[in-house]
Amino acid sequence: MSENDGILFYSDFNCPFCYALNERLVALGDSTRIRWRGIEHEASATSRVVTLDEKNQLLNEVSVVRKRAPEISVVTPPFRPNTNLVNRVVFAMLDQDSRKMSELRTLIYRALWLHGKDISNPDFLKKLVEDLALDYPADDQLEVMPKALEQWQTEWQSEVYQTRLPVLVSTENNKPILGFPTYDLLHYFFNGTDLPVAPDSFAACQLKPKQNILMVGEFQLSRCNMVELEPAYYVIRKRTLESAQKWLNEQDCSPDMVLINYDSFGNDGLLFCNHLKKQHEYRHLSLLFLMAQDKEGSEMAAFDAGATDVVFDLSNPKVCQARLDAQLRAKQSATILDALARLDYLTELPNRREFDRRFDEDWLRSLRSGKPLSIILIDIDHFKFYNDHYGHTLGDDCLRQTTKAMSNAIHRTSDIVARYGGEEFVVLLPETDTEGATTVAEALRASVEMMQVPHLKSLVSEFVTISVGVASIVPDLGILPHRLLEAADEALYESKENGRNQVTVNAGAFIE
Repeated sequence: MSENDGILFYSDFNCPFCYALNERLVALGDSTRIRWRGIEHEASATSRVVTLDEKNQLLNEVSVVRKRAPEISVVTPPFRPNTNLVNRVVFAMLDQDSRKMSELRTLIYRALWLHGKDISNPDFLKKLVEDLALDYPADDQLEVMPKALEQWQTEWQSEVYQTRLPVLVSTENNKPILGFPTYDLLHYFFNGTDLPVAPDSFAACQLKPKQNILMVGEFQLSRCNMVELEPAYYVIRKRTLESAQKWLNEQDCSPDMVLINYDSFGNDGLLFCNHLKKQHEYRHLSLLFLMAQDKEGSEMAAFDAGATDVVFDLSNPKVCQARLDAQLRAKQSATILDALARLDYLTELPNRREFDRRFDEDWLRSLRSGKPLSIILIDIDHFKFYNDHYGHTLGDDCLRQTTKAMSNAIHRTSDIVARYGGEEFVVLLPETDTEGATTVAEALRASVEMMQVPHLKSLVSEFVTISVGVASIVPDLGILPHRLLEAADEALYESKENGRNQVTVNAGAFIE
């Protein structure tokens, strides 16, 4: 097949969208038509130093991939490795067996996005190559960056492809797909037909996503000059408080900053600020007031209403950028720290702290509504024996696989699976009675058993299994929340005592 007969694939191995697209191309059987063009979308990436911003970005990208491609397994690696070497290695081997080269690229992707391996390590790359019976390039072939790789990088950075990943380009009609396409879009693309208008079907890897700034009120250039911020941020302007609230209600998440012109609304602006700050989803929102001057303590009133800061002059574009940038960085850091504090690093499930918060909220909600609340406690059977036999690295993999199986068995967005500690997990099911919770519990148990992960040292089965305890209640002022957890724990203990790999429901006096 000639260069003019195929699909160009601009991709980077450390991009989860490129990994997911490669998996779909393999599944569709179209990988033989692909002409790989490796680029670097973050030349500064390293496996040695990982900042909070980088970790949060990885988590965000993997989260989007999971939503857009639920059929593809993906884990968040501990770092985003540099791909300069692996791109040079793959390029130097392009003349070798095309089928094996396609397999090699897939193995490289999976090494990072399934197993968290460091694909910038030359020893690891060499072993991958040798395992496929391919020839690893000589040192002199890897010393200099090939001109072709430099050309591909330049092409990808041009206005045509907008530095988005992944990029598919048909050499027949030169029409690109920018971003991660759906199966339907791939079908249209590979059959040479016009793509339907479906911009919401695309997701692209952007290392520095733009933050949102909502400006509320009338802003004059002489008072607030945003010229330096416009290219780097999404700036939304609303003249009234009502239109601003309407826009906020339509968003899936909160903006990064709200800038209110106090002179446009006076005390109504303070009430608007106070209203936002009382809502949980806006707890990290940077909320600033622009004032002409401090009139009769209005500056202090703004802080009392929940404002993050009060500014009096943003007419200088450089000063405006510096002030707002500082606020946005602080907001982003707070959001990242909050997200990491609620997350279990290994399984990427909500951690015990986040479960406790959600449990308290759902208990109070059920107390008001009079609807049942259910808890499921789960323990991996003989997990200590698993770690002792297979080692902690494979033990961690087992936890991740078990997590994925259980998460796939939960379908409502209101339900959560959290890591409770060690090999123990907990599921929170709002508005669910005993019968519904038992059905979910059995689905969880079956989903783990169906993985058929070998467990030679288990005393229950040749595969990894779980024991499950269920408890349900309609909350009452006379019952403390921890009793529901204790009831589920008692049921879990009974499951283990009775042979494990089973579901037990606590039918205690207060249980519905």
